[in-house]
Amino acid sequence: MPSLTAAADVSEALGTLEAACERVGSITGEGLDAAGCADATARLHRIESRVVAARLRIVAAADRAQVSAQSGATSTGAWLAGVVREDGARASRETRLARELGESCTATGAALARGEISTGHADVIARAAQKLPAGLDDQQRRRVEEHLLEQAARLTPDQLRRRARRALEAVEPDPAVVDAEHERQLREEEDDAYAAARLTLHDNPDGTTSGRFVVPVVHGALLRKLLDTLTSPRRAHPGAPAAQHGSPRFDDPERDAKRKGAALCEILEHLPTDHLCRGGATLLVTMDLDQLRGALGASHLETDAEISAAQARRLACEAGLIPAVLGRSSQPLDLGRRSRLYTDTQRAALGLTHHSCAAAGCDRPFAWTEIHHRRAWAHGGPTDLSNAIPLCWFHHRRIHDPAYDHHEEADGIVFVRRHAEKRE
Repeated sequence: MPSLTAAADVSEALGTLEAACERVGSITGEGLDAAGCADATARLHRIESRVVAARLRIVAAADRAQVSAQSGATSTGAWLAGVVREDGARASRETRLARELGESCTATGAALARGEISTGHADVIARAAQKLPAGLDDQQRRRVEEHLLEQAARLTPDQLRRRARRALEAVEPDPAVVDAEHERQLREEEDDAYAAARLTLHDNPDGTTSGRFVVPVVHGALLRKLLDTLTSPRRAHPGAPAAQHGSPRFDDPERDAKRKGAALCEILEHLPTDHLCRGGATLLVTMDLDQLRGALGASHLETDAEISAAQARRLACEAGLIPAVLGRSSQPLDLGRRSRLYTDTQRAALGLTHHSCAAAGCDRPFAWTEIHHRRAWAHGGPTDLSNAIPLCWFHHRRIHDPAYDHHEEADGIVFVRRHAEKRE
């Protein structure tokens, strides 16, 4: 079908669509069986995708024509927000997507226009294209886009987002290179997430405190695991049977929120603010033996989240994180034990010789530190005092960051950031 460009043609087509929407608006679904409901829902979803694709093409045209300058708006996103009365941030994201579908991801834009994928899929593919290594040529980028479009046909946007981190597989035969790129993207996301971490608290006049927070996914997983443990039906109601799907007793969102609120109070009351012991929720992480030894790649939490291997190795030093180590063909080799963690007695003894973080120039108190193995536990390092170094959270992250080298001097550990060409 030829593209409609004349204003009159566009207006006529939109008028026809609006007339059809009048008829569609009377659909109630009454009288449809399961197959009929499924068919109608799928068709309406495809129609919705096609309409969104048309709107994005118009937004892209407005962006190219710089209509924002003509209307006095600061950007195309601001112009769009005013036209459709949308949130500014969301309008800016839509403008970015419209631009990318019209320039670097035309095949994705065409698939959206045919109703073959959703807007969520299109956004994942466009973002993945932006994160590809700079050395790829146009043909390789098209192959990667086609590879992701093939997977989008059978995956949800969230599932596709995970696969997209390994999209380089479509053009790179060396698994080690793909693993390194996967690790790079995860580290970049983790750094951005850490930088975006926020917590705001507000005291209310009714004796309560409300707040909002943003934390990286791994810390969200730890918090969720703690809350789920404290609010499980068996714990909340000793002797009660496991929750059944649809049970108003356990599936009530308001009741669940209240239980989690009470559990958060319990966690806060038991934080080790005046004790040397540190600990937290126990998470199971799946990683290859090579990753545990220092190779690049991704590790998977039992909550189905994905973290970099470097992040997993850092958490394995102090957090209650149990590594499920896999060998070739994903065969389990070992399920690590928490005995690798330093005991309270060892921590107390270490506190007699260290009063702060062991990083040079860091004055964070010892009570805030995590115990790091000088020689990595994964490489056979013993869990004894001669192999122990107390590091604050910030420097513990840095000692596991591949972008930094470190060496130990008389006045503490010194970190040296490596040159950019050596980080990959």
